[in-house]
Amino acid sequence: MAGFQIWLVRTFASVPPVRNLMHTAWAWPVAESLHFIGLSLLVGTIFVFDLRLLGIGRRIPIAALHRLVPWGLAGYACTFATGMLFLLTEPDQYVYNPAFHFKVLFMVLAGVNASLFYLTSYRRAIAADAPVDAPRSAKVIAVASLVLWLSVIIAGRLLTFYRPAPCEAEGPGILAECIPDYYR
Repeated sequence: MAGFQIWLVRTFASVPPVRNLMHTAWAWPVAESLHFIGLSLLVGTIFVFDLRLLGIGRRIPIAALHRLVPWGLAGYACTFATGMLFLLTEPDQYVYNPAFHFKVLFMVLAGVNASLFYLTSYRRAIAADAPVDAPRSAKVIAVASLVLWLSVIIAGRLLTFYRPAPCEAEGPGILAECIPDYYR
């Protein structure tokens, strides 16, 4: 796996136009601001919808809140695009960072969780004759969603606290969490 990470860092580092742009005075702060705006759209939409599935705001039909999902998807697209700018600019600070590994893992699990909702509970939860209370399976998925997206936020915040340093003499293990000598 460490070999794949080294290849990934070299591949991402081979896109100098992005790095050059992001190292200008305003590009990184603008991208960071857009990242947080997108995150706010994404998490705001998801949290409101999940909390409704859990029974908060029962006067609001679940189907009505589901109409906000495109805003959440737009937020995800914005955070993904700006996140890729960060990754392409400083790949070694992300690819070797255990907080980044967890962030990606939680995002994948959140995506699987959302897919489970649409495969198992969506039709019953938003049907015109649906009861006010969401099905139990939807509630379990909503709790998982809240936990996973909070975990994504926490892991993203921890990125700055776990900056990878050069590896010791023994080099990286199976999954590199340090910058291998043969990369630099």
